[in-house]
Amino acid sequence: MKKILLALLISLFTSSIFASDEKPGRFFEDQPDVNDDYQIHFIYMLTASDKDREFDINGKIEKYAEQMNKLHEKHSKKVKGSSGAKKYKFDYRKDGKLDVTFIRLDKKRKKLNKHINNNYSGWLWLNGFNNPKKHYFTFADVTSRDGGEGGVGMASVFLKSKYNRKAEHMIRTAVHELHHGMGGGFACVPGMSEKAHWSGNRQDTIQLQIFMGKAYVHDEEGCPKGEDSAYLTPTSKDPYDPFKLICLNEWGKYNHPKLVKLREKQANDLKKGKWNYRGGGSGCKFNYWDRDGSGGMKIFDEKEAKRAYERH
Repeated sequence: MKKILLALLISLFTSSIFASDEKPGRFFEDQPDVNDDYQIHFIYMLTASDKDREFDINGKIEKYAEQMNKLHEKHSKKVKGSSGAKKYKFDYRKDGKLDVTFIRLDKKRKKLNKHINNNYSGWLWLNGFNNPKKHYFTFADVTSRDGGEGGVGMASVFLKSKYNRKAEHMIRTAVHELHHGMGGGFACVPGMSEKAHWSGNRQDTIQLQIFMGKAYVHDEEGCPKGEDSAYLTPTSKDPYDPFKLICLNEWGKYNHPKLVKLREKQANDLKKGKWNYRGGGSGCKFNYWDRDGSGGMKIFDEKEAKRAYERH
């Protein structure tokens, strides 16, 4: 009887939280798109135990998004050989305002993985945030040991992390994670390690932290350049789609020897039962290891996305 009463109290408490989240100007779903181009869709996310600071409706996220693009624009035009200043393509509503979705998970923070994106990616996929032409970027108002984390498909910055106490630091981290969302850093980029970061994990300048320099423009044949991401505007004459490269393993002309070697190693490792999610760049956040089937990486289905969300 005590267990039943406890479960009932928890249910009532959770229901009251969700009811209080309904506020003027707030959207709980991705709103109709104004075009069919590649887009960054923003999200304000809380767990069941987090206080709502209303960043989606008080202008905070719009401000952060603008600062992210200003930072990228400023440094992209300075890279030797670049085609000029570029910004990310953001998802806007028909009224011209930034499209921001509010999400509250039905689990408390302590019930989720310390690397919360491991669960959260499954939740996004299950709830329809899985358009292959969108990257889902979340301002997560939660605690985390990391300042941010992400890969192709989705990424997050954790607003209650000690690394994000200053907004300027958080903005740099956000642009850093967006580059991972574009598939980088690719191992074929001069100076890049096989772990999708600069060799020695150097981030001692803003340019290195946000993956400018050779990560953005280089002369390596068969190697993606950051400025060619389909998510940047003005659109490159020869853009690449990060989802096709990383999530679908459709690399096309990107056949640099380092990439080929790492893709082959990943495939062999997985078939032998050894975990390896790196195939030359960042990982896909909507993939799972099909250990009982092909032995390779596959796109989430409902079963696997649910398993990811429930995994603690």
